[in-house]
This record gives sequence, structure tokens and C-alpha cells, in this order.
Amino acid sequence: MDTWLGRLEDLRSAIAADDDPGHGVAHRATLELLDRADRGGAEGDLPGWDRFPEAAAVMLGSDRWPMEVAVMANMISVVGFAEPADFVTLDALVGRFGHRAVAAVQTTVDERLGTPSTMPWASRFTSRLARSAGMVDVLMAGGLERQGALEISSTCSSCGFWLVVADIDPEAPGPGLTTVEDAVRCADHGGIRGWRAQVAIVAANPWAAYPVELHRLLLAGDRQASAEALDAVIRYYRERSERHDRQLVAREIRRLVAVSGLSQRQFAAMCGTSAPRLSTYVNGLDTPAASMMVRFTRASERAQMLARAARDASA
Repeated sequence: MDTWLGRLEDLRSAIAADDDPGHGVAHRATLELLDRADRGGAEGDLPGWDRFPEAAAVMLGSDRWPMEVAVMANMISVVGFAEPADFVTLDALVGRFGHRAVAAVQTTVDERLGTPSTMPWASRFTSRLARSAGMVDVLMAGGLERQGALEISSTCSSCGFWLVVADIDPEAPGPGLTTVEDAVRCADHGGIRGWRAQVAIVAANPWAAYPVELHRLLLAGDRQASAEALDAVIRYYRERSERHDRQLVAREIRRLVAVSGLSQRQFAAMCGTSAPRLSTYVNGLDTPAASMMVRFTRASERAQMLARAARDASA
């Protein structure tokens, strides 16, 4: 216990010695846990508290230790207390460091706390954040106006989303679910690993029939919150797929313009469109219709043919 208490004291000392104003939000998050932990019992009644000092000690001295310790502390607080201050603090951490950076740390917390296989911390944390209506009620009970509570709840729910989609590998999808019972079991007991297996299927092909079928199974099993979370996943991967497709099309248009030997203005005129319009296609801001792509291809081929003929004539 002396070593355990000593590590906590070292952490407090490190926070006190850090006068970087950019670390203020992070240190407040850590101190919130330290100052309330005795309510959960320093002997281990607060889940994760018994391993927190050792895990934090490993981080001290690294470039990002204030943020990494704070995110871990906040995760323990959200799971253990779920009080208004915990959600407000999560909102502040995301505002300071961004969803992706916070999620990147959150996905490592189970390993740091010695529970990497089933990821119970990440699972319980995302389960808390999935209950957006409950979060709003807690925040309003803590004195926030409804609009402010809704905004913080939205940020926290998004945080849970980014944690779920972190480290998704579309090349390693999980087994598909085919029955309502399977979908309910995954929603209730699959944890974050179970959900990531399903998200990987969506990520591999968000336009396939499976995501829609999984959504139907969840609704049939009266798992509305899980179905709404799946909706967000489907939207995210479809939008990402569309952005990727636009970039592929833009790359091909840039190639067609380049090999034509024409300027963008000349190429646009040859295709019967304007230079500003062509620019939106070239930069991936918009995607042309299939007929316009055919026109681009033919114009590029004709320009190349005319250039060859001109070279042959001058030879």
C-alpha cells in the first residue's frame, strides 16, 4: 500500500509541478478522480482504482502524459460515478484534444489496467455513453439547462462512437449475425469487441444488404439504442466510401487532363463545360455524371490523337 500511495503522491506532485496552461483541462480531469476516489473506497471498491496509480506512473514523463492520464482517469470516473462532472469533463477533454486523440487513448485503457482480452472498461464506458437520454437527465439534475445538457450528451455519445470505430480492420470482419437472438446477445453481452466485429463488416462494404438486415434484427429485438448506434456507423462508412470514390474519380479526371496536353480551361471548353465546374471535379468537391466521364475520356483521347497528328505532320 505504501508503494500504491506513493505513486498517487508522485502523480499529484507531477501535476503541481506542471505549469503548462495547455495541460489545465487534463490535470483537472485527473484531480477530479483523485479527490473523489475515497468515496469509492481506496481499497478497490471503485473499479479500476486499484491499478490506476501504477498505470499512471508508467505514463509520467512521456510527452503526452497529462492527456493520457486524464483520459484514463475520466474513463474510470464515468464508469464508476457517472456524475454530471464526469460528462462535463469528457466534453472538455474532447474539446481540448479532439475526438480521435481521446479515443486513441481510451482504446488502450483496458491494456493499461490489465484487462486487454475482453476490454470490459471500454465496453462499460461505451455502454454508459450510449444512453444519451439518461446522460441528459443526469446533466440537467446537476444544474445544466436542457440545451447545454443536450450538447454535452451529443459530444459524449460521439466519443463512444469514435472509441468503437478505432482500430477497425475491414479485412478482418467478424461472423455475421442471422437471428434476432444473435443480435440481442451481441448488443447486450458482446462488448466492444463484439461490436467491432460487426462494424468491420459494415466498414468492408457499407452499401451491402447486411448492415440493413442487422439494423432490422436489432429493432426486432427491441434494441433501439443499438440500432441508432448502428445507423451512425453506417452513415459514417458510407460517407467515407463516397469521399474515397470522389477522390478516385478526381484522380482519373486529373490524369485525363494531364495526358490530353491541354490546360484545364482548354479541356473544359472541349468537353462543353466551364473551367470552374471542371475544377470542382478535379479537386474531388463534386462527382460528374457517368455521361460526363465518358465525355472526358473521349475528349482526352481526341486531344491526344490531334497532338500525334500534329507531330506527324511536322516531322
